[in-house]
Amino acid sequence: MTKKQPKRKITELFWETFREEWQIWVAIAIALSVIFLFSNQLALLLTNSPFIKVLDALGKLGVLAVVITFLRAIPKWERRVLEDSQRRQFEYWQAIDAARAVGKGDDGRFFSSALRIAIERLAKEADEVGNSVKLRDISVGGANLAEINLENADLEVCSFTLADLSRANFRNAKLNTVYLQRSRLFGADFWGASFHEVWFRHALYDETTRFPQGFDPHQARAYRIAPGSDLRGAMLENASLWDCNLEDANLQGANLSRAIIGGFSNWRNANLQDATLAGARAGKADLRGANLQNANLQNARLQDARMDGANLQGADFRGAEYITPAQIKAAKNWELATYEESFCQKLGLSLTSFPDNL
Repeated sequence: MTKKQPKRKITELFWETFREEWQIWVAIAIALSVIFLFSNQLALLLTNSPFIKVLDALGKLGVLAVVITFLRAIPKWERRVLEDSQRRQFEYWQAIDAARAVGKGDDGRFFSSALRIAIERLAKEADEVGNSVKLRDISVGGANLAEINLENADLEVCSFTLADLSRANFRNAKLNTVYLQRSRLFGADFWGASFHEVWFRHALYDETTRFPQGFDPHQARAYRIAPGSDLRGAMLENASLWDCNLEDANLQGANLSRAIIGGFSNWRNANLQDATLAGARAGKADLRGANLQNANLQNARLQDARMDGANLQGADFRGAEYITPAQIKAAKNWELATYEESFCQKLGLSLTSFPDNL
């Protein structure tokens, strides 16, 4: 019963409507019948009618008026498009300025999704003649801009010092007076880009970084971060070296002060003799088998760092944070390193036997 009720309601509604408006339906049927029966006569009459000719002429004039109105509106639309573009550009610059005003961390780094989006969208805007807007005087040192897309962008007098540009897209971009010192360029793509006074001093790149044909990053004094790299005496202060692979690399005498070298980084068997790692953040770093002889690890953060088999002879751990006796005793020559007095007691070292630890 319930399934038939909707059909009954529809049928009843139809007949009720028809009863109320049957005169209209009959009139429509009669009109259509007359038009069908006398279609030839009606067509001839309408063709020769002056009124119809006037309507036809007015229709053509109407089309012409619409075309003229459309053509006159084009400049207004162009101005509106330009004004909208200028408004958007202003908003993007506001977002960039606001992001730069955000307080940075002690290491000079900061993160802002709005900044990356604003720079990307600004690079896609066009000027009055249709060319890409020039990104000029952008200074975002220390910003996390990983995976930013600046393909075909036009950059002039911009600073990305210490910025994270991992996997950034600079394909076919124009870089004129751009500062990339100490930036992280792992996986960045510069293929087809043009360089004019671009500074890469102490920037970090790896095997997945793509440079333009003929460009020599070593000559530009950038550092190749890869297993077995020769980084003796490298200036890596405050460098962004998390999650990197420097197994068997030679970093003898390198300056890694306040560098971020943790985050599951592989430093196995690396030569860090005489290196400075004061204040370095090395949490979870894999330093197994590394040579830390005479290395300066004062105030370094070593939470969960692996040092099994590492050579600690002459290493200085004073002020180091989050170290445990188990970590240290897993290494070699740990008795010959320098520690805080309180930590010496945890290690069971006799201060009288090791005067250097005082």
